Amino acid sequence: MGSHIAIYLRLSQEDIDSKNSLLKDESNSIRSQRLMIQRYIQEQPEFAGHPVLEFVDDGYTGTNFDRPQLQKMLSLIRSGEIRCVVVKDLSRFGRNYLEVGDYLEHIFPFLGLRFIAINDHYDSADYKGTTGGVDVAFRNLVYQQYSQDLSQKVKSAVYMKMARGRYVVHCPYGYKKSPGEKHKMVLDPVTAPIVREIFLAAIAGKKSTEIASMLNEKHILTPLEYKNLSRKSIHNEAMWSHQAVLRIIRDYKYTGAMVNFKCENQTIRAKVQKRNSPDEWVVVENSHEPIVSHEEYEAANAHIRKVKPHNTIRHDQTDRVYYCGHCGRRLRKTFGLDEYYSCATSLYREKTECSKIRWSKTDLERIVLAAYKAQLLVMEKEHKKTAVQNGPSPVRVCRETQKKVSREISSIAEQNLRLYERYKAGEYSAETFLEEKTKLFARKKQLDTDLARLQSEEEALLAEQGRAEQQEQYLQKAGALLRLSDEKLLEEMYQTIDKIIVFSNKEIEIFWKLDDCFRTALKG
Repeated sequence: MGSHIAIYLRLSQEDIDSKNSLLKDESNSIRSQRLMIQRYIQEQPEFAGHPVLEFVDDGYTGTNFDRPQLQKMLSLIRSGEIRCVVVKDLSRFGRNYLEVGDYLEHIFPFLGLRFIAINDHYDSADYKGTTGGVDVAFRNLVYQQYSQDLSQKVKSAVYMKMARGRYVVHCPYGYKKSPGEKHKMVLDPVTAPIVREIFLAAIAGKKSTEIASMLNEKHILTPLEYKNLSRKSIHNEAMWSHQAVLRIIRDYKYTGAMVNFKCENQTIRAKVQKRNSPDEWVVVENSHEPIVSHEEYEAANAHIRKVKPHNTIRHDQTDRVYYCGHCGRRLRKTFGLDEYYSCATSLYREKTECSKIRWSKTDLERIVLAAYKAQLLVMEKEHKKTAVQNGPSPVRVCRETQKKVSREISSIAEQNLRLYERYKAGEYSAETFLEEKTKLFARKKQLDTDLARLQSEEEALLAEQGRAEQQEQYLQKAGALLRLSDEKLLEEMYQTIDKIIVFSNKEIEIFWKLDDCFRTALKG
């Protein structure tokens, strides 16, 4: 069993007063939990000298165990690196009665883990193979009921806001928060005229793509740009699209009505929301100043081309690897006698290089497949002429070195004890004893540093070994792949492609997932 002690800290929105954003109980703050546990550990002589690992889940509910730091801690417990876990109270570990009980009664005892909840006066070492019995079980049940009750109260408060026509999620484009009243919307003087312009353009008979193109020509910021929410990692130039225009035209809120409860979480902190049917929506008329009248809303929606509902058939998506070399967007695929790739940017911006991109799938695949075959041919030749080199594995050498360093670290404790015995026996003066002890301490510090470096080297070597094994496997496979039919080889080709950049001058740039493997073969 490992010698590490883990301290686990958790704070969720359940512990925060939504009215003034202050903690209901300051003792539940991460800082207070940390100080209490650190003080407790310092006061326990049996914990002296044991390294402490800290795991913090800030903003996660205790009603389930889907918490990143908790899962990381449980993984280390299973691998035997942690011998004891200390929490402020059982509710910090979890509020689900059954799950917490299962860990305390079965999982942790089986793993030989000691579990301590300070405020609940629970220490699994006190029960010698049993749990805290009815007292602990009852306390867990209370925590679970508290969390469920709190969740219900929060839902009730949200429903009351919905019934009064307040917004509970965010203001739509065209509105902004009222400076004097929370959960109330007022017109945004910058974007409200743009929304009205969109509705009037639709009433005038313009298509959604034409409206988007008009907005782009005027260099009007998109809703995400305006709210400064666009992700920095996306390299595409932001622009209006027909989907963005349709979202605005179809939003009933612009008539002055508040529409809430379109979606809901089926579980606490669910990552995917369930869409509610329109008859479940909470609609309150005359909740805020309208941007368009009901008549204008109906007229704009009447002019939108109605797409007949159809069952979506999801085709193979492995060929969705083609991107525009000018704007960075993935190329759209259209169907006819052949499949064609083009850039959708040309629909929303005039006179762009993107509009010149139009490739048939047949032509593109012929070029890419020829490049793939050329790569495989070089790899096959490389594999044939490469002699298998037998030698000591770098990973094995690194591990053997680690064992030597670990043995020397272990021996230092014995050396320190013998040094003390010789000092007590009068063989060493106090000055010599301190000098030798300092040397031992410095040596151990250096060895600890060496061991940490070797462990990092082993991780890097293992990663490199994995890449080398993948390359070797693919080199061996290259010859067999070349003997496949073009149809079968195309399937394999798409598995090895990361992306293909297509330019208007008919140039393409291929990025392979096995770039390292290809480069190794070409260097040979």
